[in-house]
Amino acid sequence: YDIALSHTGIADGAEIFIGYSNIEQDADAANTAGKTGDRSQYVYGFTYAAGSFTVGYQYSRDNLQQRTGTNYYENTGYGIVFAVNDDLSLSYGNYESEKNATNGTNVTTKATSVQIAYSMGGASIRLADTQGDNLYYISTRDQGATTLSVALAF
Repeated sequence: YDIALSHTGIADGAEIFIGYSNIEQDADAANTAGKTGDRSQYVYGFTYAAGSFTVGYQYSRDNLQQRTGTNYYENTGYGIVFAVNDDLSLSYGNYESEKNATNGTNVTTKATSVQIAYSMGGASIRLADTQGDNLYYISTRDQGATTLSVALAF
């Protein structure tokens, strides 16, 4: 079963949300062997927009209930956007995910991104600089990228 709630009446421009999911796993069945109980996930967070700024935060956890491998993933993310005007916006985002292993060797994947976007008429240009650390939960896997895109609408 799944449950999701959101509420926007707390303050102008604000939204809070929460969700929960439960997936039945029979530890004795062939396709769920190695499980110790039902899988559950939950999430909560908020967004808030005021003037030219929008901020958001989210926390989630995925409890896998495994005897070996990964116990759970714990995730946090936040971002901020500033609309300079109708055509130009700047944003920053950060995401972290911890893989909690049953053998105690936990690894945290991290990603950050800084972006700028400009549009005029049917044309837009976007630039993003992104950095990832411990990607795929491998402690030696770091990577960065800069992306430039141009879009034209006819």
